[in-house]
Amino acid sequence: MFKPLISKLLQLTALLLITALLATGCAPPAQDLMEGVAPSASAGESTNQELDQAILKSLNDFTWKLMKAAPQDQSNKMLSPVSVYLALAMTLNGADGETRDAMLETLSASDLTPEDINTFAGTYLKHVSADSDAFTLSIANSVWLREGFEADPEFLQKNADYFGAAVRSLDFNSPQAVEAINGWVSEATRETIDKIVEEIDPAVVMYLINAIYFKADWETQFSAENTYPEPFETPAGSKEVDFMHKLMTLDVVQDGLSKGILMPYVNPRMAMLAVLPEAGMTPEAWIQSMDAEKFNALLGTGTSKAIDLAFPKFEARYEDSLVDELEQLGMGKAFMPGEADFSLMQPSRAKDLFISAVQHKTFIRADEKGTEAAAVTSVEVSLTSMPMVDEALRFDRPFVYVILDTDTGTPLFMGVMNDPAAS
Repeated sequence: MFKPLISKLLQLTALLLITALLATGCAPPAQDLMEGVAPSASAGESTNQELDQAILKSLNDFTWKLMKAAPQDQSNKMLSPVSVYLALAMTLNGADGETRDAMLETLSASDLTPEDINTFAGTYLKHVSADSDAFTLSIANSVWLREGFEADPEFLQKNADYFGAAVRSLDFNSPQAVEAINGWVSEATRETIDKIVEEIDPAVVMYLINAIYFKADWETQFSAENTYPEPFETPAGSKEVDFMHKLMTLDVVQDGLSKGILMPYVNPRMAMLAVLPEAGMTPEAWIQSMDAEKFNALLGTGTSKAIDLAFPKFEARYEDSLVDELEQLGMGKAFMPGEADFSLMQPSRAKDLFISAVQHKTFIRADEKGTEAAAVTSVEVSLTSMPMVDEALRFDRPFVYVILDTDTGTPLFMGVMNDPAAS
């Protein structure tokens, strides 16, 4: 029952990763918090096709909402809505009250529950992985906790059960902590994205990270002998770029605003959709004109035709903080210290956590052989109040103070403070 949906989702994953472009040192040891923990019996596969369709609709709707909320400048850009959706879905397991409701609305899932999304994600992730010389698609998840921060076991269990998340406790104060997290990112994306974290603020207690990697050969590859420079009309003017050329039979899609082609990969369920908006219409304007229903209608117009194709080789990287976009989509409460409710992340049920950052990075390369693409989404969770500390120390009784020459160890001034109020 679930296989047709998996097929659609596999194709959707590839399309979302790719077509959006159109609009060790010595790391500190990380403790595996799920070592020896078996998956829960409740983490079974989805068997409700109607519910699966509802979640697939949620993912499609979220895709277009997120793309429309992206910056409308004329730069290269690429998002992976699937990566963002999964990272937020993991975070959703720790949300409660109005924060949970706002996140579900943002994910176009107001009629669904976190449990619905968990079950669907668990089934999807079990079926989606593929790895061969000609085709690879992998999705990995991880949760990184500040050493000493007590996370709710049920919250961690759900993300391990349904998202296959590796859960690690790490000394965030160590200078090598950033390297440890970024090392996981690099490995999960086959070194196409080398980092997602620049530095760790003392208030940060958790990272929830999703990584997607895709690599596939074209079903019919281009010949390097037929690649040569031709003009490409950029918004800033004409530039010479390398174009690949080939005569081939492809499915052509068309509506009143655009024409496009589906270029299949060796896995017949996968294809790159490339769309040319009508003359005078920018890719950004085309995206604004679309939604999930219109997009599906466009795909339904496919007609097989013989095409003399000229397609540019390209490689691009994109990075964006998604806080503005997600706030625009209704998730603002999750980013507000003192108002966000992520109480299900802690056994104490304290409401002292909020999302402090959502970072997103993507990479894509298209050449004669095929396409390689990757995406990483990191949800950073911080404490509203004071950051995690090893110990509290109050100088609330008489003490000694020293003004010290640290080069020589010589005290320049030394005193005793018995009464700070005395002059």
